[in-house]
Amino acid sequence: MLPAAPRSCRSSRAVTRGRKAKVVFDLGRGRAEYEVPTTACCATGEGGEEGEKSVDLVYKPQTPAGEMLSYYLSEQPHLFQDAVDEQLRLLETEKEEIKDKKKDKDKSDPSEMVLYQRMDEVRDLEMTRNLEDLMYFAVVERFTSLGVSMLSPLNDVVDIDGNSDLENLTKGVHSVESLEMVRSHLMQVLSGPTGSPPPNLNSVLKISKLQAAQVYAASVMFGYFLRRVDARFQLEKAMGLLNDINSDAVERLENIFGQASAAESWDEDAEAFVQSRAEQPKEVPVAKPRSKLQEYIETFDQQTLQETAQILSKEGSTLVERQTRGLFGDINELQEEIKRALGDAGNDVLSSPEDLLLKLQEVIASGEVKSLTLTVAAQRRVVLEAVAFGAFLRDIENYVAKETVGLLTGNNP
Repeated sequence: MLPAAPRSCRSSRAVTRGRKAKVVFDLGRGRAEYEVPTTACCATGEGGEEGEKSVDLVYKPQTPAGEMLSYYLSEQPHLFQDAVDEQLRLLETEKEEIKDKKKDKDKSDPSEMVLYQRMDEVRDLEMTRNLEDLMYFAVVERFTSLGVSMLSPLNDVVDIDGNSDLENLTKGVHSVESLEMVRSHLMQVLSGPTGSPPPNLNSVLKISKLQAAQVYAASVMFGYFLRRVDARFQLEKAMGLLNDINSDAVERLENIFGQASAAESWDEDAEAFVQSRAEQPKEVPVAKPRSKLQEYIETFDQQTLQETAQILSKEGSTLVERQTRGLFGDINELQEEIKRALGDAGNDVLSSPEDLLLKLQEVIASGEVKSLTLTVAAQRRVVLEAVAFGAFLRDIENYVAKETVGLLTGNNP
């Protein structure tokens, strides 16, 4: 049974009263009732208002179970993992009950099948939302344990300390083998579409919100990919199964996780979600050795790279989209805004990428599209958090897959 929350109440639904909600969980042999705050999630590790604001404004719990996990994370973090494990057990039990009931319904009157089917759809949707909430707050807990306050929604002038949490977001998240690839990804993002050296960290940039959102999402996907491939690398390394190097994979990897262009569309497909325009080849100092992990990735063919870069569960994909939308706004609206601002230039198939980029810079400067003004250091901080978010998301997804059977919904290949 879940650890006791501050107060109990009688209700079978979530009933909002000020800043609290009554939550009831069916535990099989009884019912557990809790009264929890509806907006009490903190990600600072200190219970401060800044952390509560940042998470609450980006992601709202969809379910009473999500509100409960938000409460534990904020007020009783030492009980959070127990609450997660108990909720996973409840969800798994409920899924088994649904399967058993479906077998009985097959013998029911055909006229009632439509009603049963609709009831099952509603219940499945509720379970999916419960799992999404659980996974999201489990990701937040990883940031909290590092003492990192997550980003609030980004608008207009971004006033964040670009030098904060750098060590926690690098060495605190990634293995030694992964750090060099994180650094390479960061340099690629900061170089921009021209491939020029990154400007001074105190330099001020003005970029469209759509472009910033695409860079953020691509960085989340990169962090997810890096976590998956690092786990595979460590396993094969321990078993002595590492293959020879295939240097052609370097360019393929850059094509998958390159700098996103604001002129490109936002596709819901997992592959296109992270696909970006390939940059011009850049010289790499020969004297600088590649990390063992990068050499390992270079053995992948194109299909393996694409498969490894895709999020395995629909719940994970949904959380990436929700997190990006929470920080930057509705992506479809931002895309339509860009299209209107670019006008004929955006619709002209003969327009070169350089022409589109120049036109985009003009509409950003004129204020025709929503934009962000931030320092290079702040952009670095945003990218590092995105990479960490992707890595933590993979950790939680993997944990759910190991602790339960059939809870996660697989993404179609």
